[in-house]
Amino acid sequence: MARMRLRPYDATDAAAVLALNQSNLDGVGELDADRLAWLIGIADRGLVADDAGELAGFAITLLPGTAYDSVNYGWFGQRYDDFGYLDRIVVAPAYRRSGVGSLIYDTAEERAREHGRLTAEVYAEPPNEVSLAFHRRRGYAEVGRLRQPNGKICAMLVKELA
Repeated sequence: MARMRLRPYDATDAAAVLALNQSNLDGVGELDADRLAWLIGIADRGLVADDAGELAGFAITLLPGTAYDSVNYGWFGQRYDDFGYLDRIVVAPAYRRSGVGSLIYDTAEERAREHGRLTAEVYAEPPNEVSLAFHRRRGYAEVGRLRQPNGKICAMLVKELA
């Protein structure tokens, strides 16, 4: 991780971000180039974990009040006036359990601190055990469950940030 840096998303990252996203559809929703560009346009931040030019991971965060049509984002928006929302995070397989996810979460949580909380969701049925355990270790609490259009059920998670 000595060469690892977290930097803002750039349009030149699109192809690599899309490839990584699409290879991880068991944990995140589909994206195409138009949807990614639109999402980045309304996002608070797009973050890229860059290992000497290689994409190690990425995340997209949003704040309340955007035009985002995600049922999960809407669920949090109905319950909280202010929050940071982690729409998606994907870590490349070669970088899992190397600290990349923690680096991204540290940054996203610090940015969301002024909004009081960071929200996210993880598949609970069928369970994404690795992600659920990661979130528990970081202090996220399950505040509800929501059935997804694909039939899976998400655990809706919140970390209160003082």
